[in-house]
Amino acid sequence: MPQHMPMSPWTREELERRFARSDDPEIEARRQEILQTLLAHSPDVKRQIIGEGQLIEARAVLRRVLARRGLALTSTQEAQIDGCSDLATLERWHDQAVTASSAEEALA
Repeated sequence: MPQHMPMSPWTREELERRFARSDDPEIEARRQEILQTLLAHSPDVKRQIIGEGQLIEARAVLRRVLARRGLALTSTQEAQIDGCSDLATLERWHDQAVTASSAEEALA
């Protein structure tokens, strides 16, 4: 018997229903414990989640610096930032945004 089988749509829906956030502190504590246990046994998934969080934060910080400097973004530049999945590039743009005279120069 295979150890891992694809998850059916029904199973996914059931998991989402059963593990949805709850206002009940006891249920929420159990949900968090289950999530921590699953992540402890899935280091690749944990790294992926952390990496995505770092990208989200880097995009937000970049936008904050640009806004504070009064460097307005075009819709194309917004899409460029949203589409960037390389943390080093986002950090480079952030560093450039600190001294850039335009959003275009910051995102070069």
